[in-house]
Amino acid sequence: MPNTVLIEAKGLSKAYRLWKNPSRRLATLLFELAAEVFREGSAPHRFLSGRAARGCRDFFALQDISFTIRRGEATGIIGRNGSGKSTLLQLIAGTLKPSSGSVRVNGRVSALLELGSGFNPDFSGRENVYINGAIYGLTRAEVEAKMGEIIAFADIGDFLDQPVKTYSSGMMMRLAFAVAVNVQPDVLIIDEALSVGDVFFSQKCFQRIREIVNRGATLIFVSHDAAAIQSLCSRALLLNQGRMAYDGTPEECVSRYFNLHDPKPSAAAPVAGAHPPVNADLRTAVLSANLLPAAKSRHGDRTIEVLAAAVFDGQGAPTLDFEMMHHAVIRMLLRANGPVGRPSAGIQVHDRMGNLVFAAGTKQLHFSLSALSKGDEILLEFRLGLTLYPGTYTLSLDTAEPNPEDPNIGTFFDRIGGLGPLTVSRHSGGVFPFYGTAQLPLEVSYG
Repeated sequence: MPNTVLIEAKGLSKAYRLWKNPSRRLATLLFELAAEVFREGSAPHRFLSGRAARGCRDFFALQDISFTIRRGEATGIIGRNGSGKSTLLQLIAGTLKPSSGSVRVNGRVSALLELGSGFNPDFSGRENVYINGAIYGLTRAEVEAKMGEIIAFADIGDFLDQPVKTYSSGMMMRLAFAVAVNVQPDVLIIDEALSVGDVFFSQKCFQRIREIVNRGATLIFVSHDAAAIQSLCSRALLLNQGRMAYDGTPEECVSRYFNLHDPKPSAAAPVAGAHPPVNADLRTAVLSANLLPAAKSRHGDRTIEVLAAAVFDGQGAPTLDFEMMHHAVIRMLLRANGPVGRPSAGIQVHDRMGNLVFAAGTKQLHFSLSALSKGDEILLEFRLGLTLYPGTYTLSLDTAEPNPEDPNIGTFFDRIGGLGPLTVSRHSGGVFPFYGTAQLPLEVSYG
């Protein structure tokens, strides 16, 4: 049934006990054993339990996580290193037990948690296929029936009958993935495994994952590749320091994930100069055609706030309908609600599947904005060439301050998603100027 709950987590927590030193670990064990001699709640029991607790502390890799995932749902999990992603997957897969709470999984689980896990390095690839099949609950006859498809998908040639310890990491992933996707799983769990291997095999893997999900299986996909999360998943969970920080659309989840990279840029000399005054007529036009009330998502502390944004054609008329190869003029009215030394702003374009088609802003355009004081207003105009294939697209806008040590990360102040839709219609001429998602620079000549 499509609405069947396959995974349900309630108050899920996982704690690891940490000791101050090895001797404390032994002392803790002795105090705990001694406490068991006495009745729970008695004075000796409380005393000995207290002494046991002094030498250690609990580190919570996960704390109070609750969610449900239904059949056919593709869910991405993202977060910084150490946020608890892999711990959560191991709890779902049953390779770890929770410290508190519960997780219930219905159906066959196929998990790629760690490269080479479940493989015996001294056995051949073929022998390991049989072993893994047995782990997944298949009989030898069932594995043999699937062996041809597994061999074809892995495509590792004669290495199939060689010891796994002779495999490269890419070959290991090929075989592990081929087994995992051919055991007809109800739940397919992938933890960063697709980061290994060549681009052609990765494309084949993504295609097979989509086929499995379309057949009704549930996908849980962990990756730092934001584009892959948005492409494969209809939902995403954001973990931060072992807690659930967000549960919702992949686009919003990825946006919030990038905002976790830096709490606040370190102090740096502001860009000198002055902003030109805001044109009163253009300000009025932007406020009149403001798209922000229809935004699908928005977050940030709005130190630099997008007061209004609108899209215009080349003649200055507000519109969201364009012909391919024409230009859209995107105007953003910004106000500083606090001092910002190095302000920046940008736009993103997403296709109808939520895939990021293009993203850039003042940093990429080398358009330096002067420092802002509280109350300052500026009006930015982005002229976007719509070298896009006909279809519908959405816009996202943001304001930020880059980290002076790494201009590719920083703090986002205002992130607004799901504006539009922007419609790009077919070219009025004969032959399309290009095919695909977007136009790339291309020249031809006689060699």
